[in-house]
Amino acid sequence: MFIFDNHAHANEITGLGAGEVVRRFKAAGGGGIVFVTLLTWSIGGRPGDRGWVVRLYDQAVKNAEVARAAGLISGAVVGVHPAECVKLLEVGWAEAEVEEFMRWAVDLAARYVEEGRAVGLGEFGRPHWPVQQRVVELCNRVVLYALERAKDVDAAVHLHLERGGKATVDSIAELAARTGIRPERVVMHHIEGALAGYAFTKGLSPSVPIGRRGEFEDALKSGPVFVVESDYIDDKSRPGAVIPPWTLASKLRQYAASGRIAADDLRQICVSNVARIYGRRLPIE
Repeated sequence: MFIFDNHAHANEITGLGAGEVVRRFKAAGGGGIVFVTLLTWSIGGRPGDRGWVVRLYDQAVKNAEVARAAGLISGAVVGVHPAECVKLLEVGWAEAEVEEFMRWAVDLAARYVEEGRAVGLGEFGRPHWPVQQRVVELCNRVVLYALERAKDVDAAVHLHLERGGKATVDSIAELAARTGIRPERVVMHHIEGALAGYAFTKGLSPSVPIGRRGEFEDALKSGPVFVVESDYIDDKSRPGAVIPPWTLASKLRQYAASGRIAADDLRQICVSNVARIYGRRLPIE
């Protein structure tokens, strides 16, 4: 039984760090995990500081290296969270300055992929909280550029998005179509379980948080067309947020043992669908 966590964070500054996260995940039966960058200020950095972005990316790369050293399949996904756009606008940056910075961050992420240090870009995207329309439009331009660069390097993109129902899915499908990226490379991170099937019909890759009550079950109603994630943030001040990777592993093993999910469906979710997203960047089959 192979268990894969498609989106997690580890932070030795605020939390347990990758070594302990990986140890607990593996002990619970975990076999593979993708580590994604956090926020620049989550590691003590300054928003908009390019040097801190490099440190942020390097942390995710190191986390994946720790996981692989422990015998897990792992890769890093690197990028700058849309919260950084909002923060920079709040402190007085012009929209053009923010966009230039974010495009630089996208290009740097693409370079990490090209150099074999990362398996994808992200999490870029849009705020999931209310913001002005100009902020949404700025973030959409960043998303479009991230999709274009991901296409260039044939890599996955994890997108942080609002939970806006089918309209959110449709908007991302439209942006993906404009760039010509293979839609399965586009990961809709933290998507509503009930929308997993709809996103899949658009060719996208839904990533369902197993920690939200009932969402895994809702996703399964459309069949094993998604991947699962913990979205663990590894912050001791917020223990368990969203859920730890080792809890994800335990839950999936319990679901399989109780017959709530068939073995073939679990393999589809944790192996075949993962391979569909990352391709040669993250050999798993």
